[in-house]
Amino acid sequence: MNSDQNPDPPSDHLTCGEDMHPVEEEASWRCSLRLDASNATPRIAIAHWRDRREHPRELNAPALSEHYTIEVLLRNTVVDYFRDGRRISKGVVGFGATQISAPGVKINCNFKKPAESIHVFVPSSLVAKTYQDMRQRNRCVEYEIADPAYSADPIMGKLAWTLLEANSLHSPFSELYCESLAMAVLARAMEFRDDGPVASGARAGLQSWRLRRATEYIEDNLGEPVTLNDIAEHTGLSRMHFAAQFKRAMGMSPHAFLMQRRVETAKAMLIDDRLPIVQIAFAVGFHSQAHFTSAFRKATGMTPGCWRKQAVVIEAGNEGMRSEP
Repeated sequence: MNSDQNPDPPSDHLTCGEDMHPVEEEASWRCSLRLDASNATPRIAIAHWRDRREHPRELNAPALSEHYTIEVLLRNTVVDYFRDGRRISKGVVGFGATQISAPGVKINCNFKKPAESIHVFVPSSLVAKTYQDMRQRNRCVEYEIADPAYSADPIMGKLAWTLLEANSLHSPFSELYCESLAMAVLARAMEFRDDGPVASGARAGLQSWRLRRATEYIEDNLGEPVTLNDIAEHTGLSRMHFAAQFKRAMGMSPHAFLMQRRVETAKAMLIDDRLPIVQIAFAVGFHSQAHFTSAFRKATGMTPGCWRKQAVVIEAGNEGMRSEP
């Protein structure tokens, strides 16, 4: 497996000390030259990464000690995602798919298609302060942003795309504009699952390690017949106790979460119009195309075929925008 980083860094890659655009062009995946953990006034760093290679390659991200890394994909790709050596998700992911790495966490991905993303590096002290301000608390709390594990989020995708466009503005206010958009990305990231401060126990539910085991099991078995008992056993809890605690932690039942992940995965696969819909239905765990169509329409308001037509048109428009000088 090829484990090298981008072999051809962009010609407009900017180094510290130059007249820099607000969004840095990364030479290597998740490697920003603008991070300064010692800065007394912590600031967000923003970077754009693009890799046109078609062959599989494993990329390893630096485990930043003082920063969260928020990655938002700008195009569809195929990726196997590993956290601390354990596979979390795999397969086709689409525009707006988001992954968030906490400080000190080791991330590596095996990309199998070209990929492009915006990276927002946020000091952990700024995350804590933002949470403190949002909750109107006058003391520090322990808070951690949840990792959506490359779940698609159209709002994140639009914010990231606007960040990239704003980088080309020739305006004295472009830096302020980009910083504001980056804060919007942070705010959206904190919305994914706001469990409250870890220490306060304000929102009861599964312990974080049990919740992680449950969601990882679901992700690894999307194409298989998964039962509530299967997931509960994987977390070491009884079926009814697990179901109640999962709903308190996630705001939805295990079955609703499973269906949501199956539909989101199906959306990413539908963008490739070469894949038959019935094949996608079986790949994400539905026993028939009719069952898949019914669940998909309930979640999105349209059939898989109609969604595919709309998504292909949007993707063609995005490709056209990317190809413009």
